[in-house]
Amino acid sequence: HAGHGAAMATPRTMRAVQYDKYGGGAEGLKHVEVPVPSPKKGEVLLKMEAASINPIDWKIQKGMLRPFLPGKFPFTPVGDLAGEVVELGSGVTNFKPGDKVISISFP
Repeated sequence: HAGHGAAMATPRTMRAVQYDKYGGGAEGLKHVEVPVPSPKKGEVLLKMEAASINPIDWKIQKGMLRPFLPGKFPFTPVGDLAGEVVELGSGVTNFKPGDKVISISFP
């Protein structure tokens, strides 16, 4: 496809799904525009290509894990994702821009 391999500027904003309080189920999820974060030391910035909302995500949203995960709102749920590395934080040596990766994260 056109431009494959060419360096592209990182956009300033991105789309995200967030909720701003416990409860609400699917209706509590909002599509929002948020600033693209800069990767910190040891982190990579990904262009997300696929993500899932898993049972742990709805349990967090419902407030079932409050004793372990106090709410910081707004919250962007994401457990499993696949994407492409677009930017490296300092100290990252095992990845390079363009690498396709998967991630399993826990808040």
